[in-house]
Amino acid sequence: MDAAVEQGIYDEDGYVRSDFQERIGGYLDAEDGEALRAAIEPLHEAELGDLLEALDPEQRAALVRLAGDSFDLTALTEVDEVVRLEIIDALPNHKIAEAVQELDSDDAVYILEDMEQEDQDEVLAALPFEERLRLRRSLDYPEESAGRRMQTEFIAVPP
Repeated sequence: MDAAVEQGIYDEDGYVRSDFQERIGGYLDAEDGEALRAAIEPLHEAELGDLLEALDPEQRAALVRLAGDSFDLTALTEVDEVVRLEIIDALPNHKIAEAVQELDSDDAVYILEDMEQEDQDEVLAALPFEERLRLRRSLDYPEESAGRRMQTEFIAVPP
């Protein structure tokens, strides 16, 4: 585990520690995907989101690219809309489609609704039929409505 992660990535004011940002920046500059993945793998999605917001736009795109399949797309639900759009634009649609399949339906909708319609359609087309149908149904609800925000998965427990 990365030493900075063991210490916590936040300083006393609640910001991502500058030494951690510098270490991540060094991995990005060196194109060291292995070290980068080792440093971000233990991060919670909210911590990864805070790190993304602390980086400059070029570094964000490099982090997502170098992290590859290790990048937790759920972190995009934790970042500002501008940052989320930057990252979504940097990811190929097939990568988003793969990641969306791993997300809860409400998180998937949150990411899909920010995409251009053409890209959204391409991502949805790559999903299994039932999942695509569920997500399209959620996207049909008005923005910010409970229907759009709710999870469509459920667990039935016998009485």
